[in-house]
Amino acid sequence: MKSIPSVFTAAVAAFALSACSDGTSPSSANKVGVGFQLARTSSAAFVMAASVDGSAPSVPGTMPTITTSPAGMSITRDGDVLLVTKAQLVVRNVKLKSASAVCSDDDDDESSSNSVALGIGATVANASASASSDDDDDACPTFRVGPYLVDVPVSGADGARVAVEVPAGTYSSIRLWLHKVTSSDSADLAFRRANPDFRDISLRLEGTFNGTPFIFVNDVNAKLTVPLAEPLVIGTGGDDVTVTIDLSTWFLRASGGLYSPAAANTPGQTRAQVQNNIRNAFRAFKDKNKDGREDR
Repeated sequence: MKSIPSVFTAAVAAFALSACSDGTSPSSANKVGVGFQLARTSSAAFVMAASVDGSAPSVPGTMPTITTSPAGMSITRDGDVLLVTKAQLVVRNVKLKSASAVCSDDDDDESSSNSVALGIGATVANASASASSDDDDDACPTFRVGPYLVDVPVSGADGARVAVEVPAGTYSSIRLWLHKVTSSDSADLAFRRANPDFRDISLRLEGTFNGTPFIFVNDVNAKLTVPLAEPLVIGTGGDDVTVTIDLSTWFLRASGGLYSPAAANTPGQTRAQVQNNIRNAFRAFKDKNKDGREDR
């Protein structure tokens, strides 16, 4: 499997950036970096307080606790202990969405897919279209990369960060495609040759659950719109944005404790619930010092 540095070196060379609809040209001073981290603080309180549509009842059980060590990220809830030693995602077409520009693919998603507002405000649209319709008309700054492998450090450290030039403006959200790798186009075929473990899946975790080793894979395939906690204003000079992924909510069980990742590998209600939790586990915010915490 390719290492992240080699994947990202090739990815950066493939970036193509288009200006926003106001006609402002990118400036070399306007560098924006986007990186991925595992959340070191659980956001499960929101999920536990109410259902997705905001109604009761509350989810019972204690708040998950997250700790990191050289062995990996440990998530504990009601006596269940999930230790994650490897976390990998396949991502396609990460971009910044302008607060003012109208992006044509956004309109297409909202009119032709079942878009759902989830949890902390992320919007999900089913992403079954082929690469031929991958945001080619989009007027927002786009990381033309993909599919590419994000090997997120399980220590909670910063990872998979790349920087591109963007036009001055105000940006309201991050768009990304959590991408199931199929054989439907040449980009997927090339990715699969380099990463044979990722046939027809979009993510992979390794670790132990209550001491028993597991490998969890899933084919969740969705375009995610993740609102920035505060709008990102780019004028002269750049900035950094961090996308965090809260693993503590992936296996949150409504009756308390955590789902077994092995059980979530099997089609059924548990797997469907975990997929919904995955889609709702992304946050994005300005993070100048890249410490995984929103700048204040």
